[in-house]
Amino acid sequence: MQTETHSCAAKPAHLATVADLDAAMRARGNARRAQEERDAAKRRASKRTAKAAQESHLIAMPRMAALMKAGALLGSAAALADALGIQPRSLRAKTGAERGVSGDDLRAAADALDARAAAMIEHAFKLRSEAGAA
Repeated sequence: MQTETHSCAAKPAHLATVADLDAAMRARGNARRAQEERDAAKRRASKRTAKAAQESHLIAMPRMAALMKAGALLGSAAALADALGIQPRSLRAKTGAERGVSGDDLRAAADALDARAAAMIEHAFKLRSEAGAA
């Protein structure tokens, strides 16, 4: 019957004593925990960035009302959604207080209204000039 002897076969050759092995394992564990903490912080930061469009803007009734009025002035919700670069379903979520309305959304709507107003002013000028020629 063989007796079990303790060997250091699992111990790396450069670690001469158990104390060296213990110190190396502690350093390795500390490095792993530090890396896990950095990874967790990175995940938290990326989640905040990804959700910023939904969470960083307060659901404000004046913003929602302004967006709805812009849609009415543009002629349809689809035209407003196109101006914002989103799907009509996403626009319904914004006007239904499920998502916030950002300043970028308001600026995009204002730019679309400016373009529509410029086209209307140009057409009104053409109508007046035609009426004056007749």
